Amino acid sequence: MTTAKGRARALDPRKVVASFDSASVLHAALVAALNGRPFPHLGSSPVAAAGVRAAARLPWPLLRGIYARIGAAEGIDPNDLDRVDMAAVAASFADAYPVRPYPAAIVGSTNGALTHLAAAMQIPWLPATVLVPVARVADADRPDLALDFGRRVAPRLLDGNPDVVLHQMHDAAQDELMVARMTYFRTKWATLPDAYARFLGARLSPGAPVIIADDRSQWPVVRVGSRHVFQNGGRGGLTPEQYQQRGHGPSPDDHAPEAEWGCEPGLVAAVRQWCAANKHPCVLLAFDGPQAAAHPVAVTVRGWYAAHGRRTDRLIVPSFVLGDPWRTLQLAAVPYWAYFGVEEALQGFDAHLAEQPAYREILLLIFQHGAASPGYAGPDEWRAVARRHGARLRTIALREDESPHDIGLLGRYGPAMRRMKNDPTPWSPLPPADALAGLAAAGGVHVLDS
Repeated sequence: MTTAKGRARALDPRKVVASFDSASVLHAALVAALNGRPFPHLGSSPVAAAGVRAAARLPWPLLRGIYARIGAAEGIDPNDLDRVDMAAVAASFADAYPVRPYPAAIVGSTNGALTHLAAAMQIPWLPATVLVPVARVADADRPDLALDFGRRVAPRLLDGNPDVVLHQMHDAAQDELMVARMTYFRTKWATLPDAYARFLGARLSPGAPVIIADDRSQWPVVRVGSRHVFQNGGRGGLTPEQYQQRGHGPSPDDHAPEAEWGCEPGLVAAVRQWCAANKHPCVLLAFDGPQAAAHPVAVTVRGWYAAHGRRTDRLIVPSFVLGDPWRTLQLAAVPYWAYFGVEEALQGFDAHLAEQPAYREILLLIFQHGAASPGYAGPDEWRAVARRHGARLRTIALREDESPHDIGLLGRYGPAMRRMKNDPTPWSPLPPADALAGLAAAGGVHVLDS
């Protein structure tokens, strides 16, 4: 990628991308799994996890402020946006993986179900979208003012990074604690970053396929510029129309890939071109919305467990960034990922249980985002669905009477999963061809040779 000449002291990539972002955390979880390591407390240090557990004892009104301030501390000074180098960010993602040949790689949309599938295949995933948090203290219920702010400061980021598109996102329902103290600049690569191309060229085995994760989610947006759109709200408990009814929402005049989950068509085209030029097969996984991949992935992993003689009667429900792919594999737990603890994900869970042979045990890891947001589905609702299908559901390390405010769960789920007994049956990685065949047979994801 060509960056602006004369840029002074580019920011460390680790300080550019939010550590709480879905892409950065799921990527780190997969890196751990490819190294054969568990992923406790979202990859943070044991000291930080102990601090989270201690802070969780505080009354929620006090903890709420601490939680918001800690998250907001990651916000970049708007005056430093011209120091953001997205080429360096791409390199940091690629360079994090173990140096060895891979039988396939995934490039594209963020998706926790596909992260677990990649862990089963022992292959890398290179994200298409990352969150650059920008410091700003403002009224969370004024998306119009967030748009004005983005219009003023976004050129500092975009001018030096011509290969990205900015999807500015303001979600006062799901992210009310954070958007009062920062603006979400979700940046999407509109072409294949040089670092990704180098990684694929150096690390793919001869003839290994590149799998494009193409979430085709769309959302109404305000078109600010050729490479800048503003999105009011996001996939979760409310529709775009309901976000507009909350007031102060700028009137949308276009549609674009959903800010967090959607994939830029330019990246899809660029990956196809790279594969054709470098003689690697290209496989497109096309799906509508982050939840769509959860069922086919669960069915595929369950079939793989059965083929290895492993247990198939335990289901685990990780949600958003809360999960541990490596421990999930060790436990022989079938992963059914929920993109948030919301009704849409619960309905998908219900449909999965209705179609599949009964599970004996279901483990729930429901992300605690600190807000009883519209459409939130709590532990009792998940338990009722499981019971209706003849399964016993228990939460992992959650203080259910405090949900969705039990922030201490982030520091407790790792030790709780570590205490669970592994399935002793030996296993080998899921072959990519078998994984793709499983997805195609299960439905919900279109598997297309490209």
